[in-house]
Amino acid sequence: MTQYFHVDESGDPGLHSLKGTPYFILAMVQLPNREPIAEFAELRKAFHAFPAFEFRYHQMNAEQKERFFQAIQNVPFRVRAAVLFKADMPVRLKGFSGIKVTIDLLTRLTLRASPLDIGNDILVLDSASAPMRKALRIHLSRECKRLKRERPFKKIVSDVSSHDDGLQLADMIAGALRLYAWDKIPVYYQTFSSQVVDLWYVK
Repeated sequence: MTQYFHVDESGDPGLHSLKGTPYFILAMVQLPNREPIAEFAELRKAFHAFPAFEFRYHQMNAEQKERFFQAIQNVPFRVRAAVLFKADMPVRLKGFSGIKVTIDLLTRLTLRASPLDIGNDILVLDSASAPMRKALRIHLSRECKRLKRERPFKKIVSDVSSHDDGLQLADMIAGALRLYAWDKIPVYYQTFSSQVVDLWYVK
């Protein structure tokens, strides 16, 4: 059965300096479909928000975040994530552009999974350009050929988070992972930690 992997990030992938965010976190959230998430609809009603209200981590207050992470307890999702601290970045990444960093980490994060876990599925990116998707597809294909693996994704698509609950979930997860990995505050992370199947600290 096809699975859907929604990707969002926290921080800046650019490595040319540490003047921006000193971290970059990539969250990949696996869902069984791309249907609206029922718990999101109920939470929007509880917030007295419009039906099209978009859940975005950095635009929500602490009470809203707490209610959000409690509300998703029964949502069937799994999480894979890459955590990069720029001060400790691997030599192989030095000189990479932000897009190349994202492609490299997303490829490696995907291929850390068993082919039984990610195989012939669909990858959903947030507002990714056609050239970026093409570059990712080529890089994934090269790595799969080198590793003699079947392709992990039959499609790599882009959507806007305001129209996709899966991307909104990935945004919220990425923000909670940043709070946990960088600030060492597990308050939201602990609500979904049992659904994290790979938390990769990039070295």
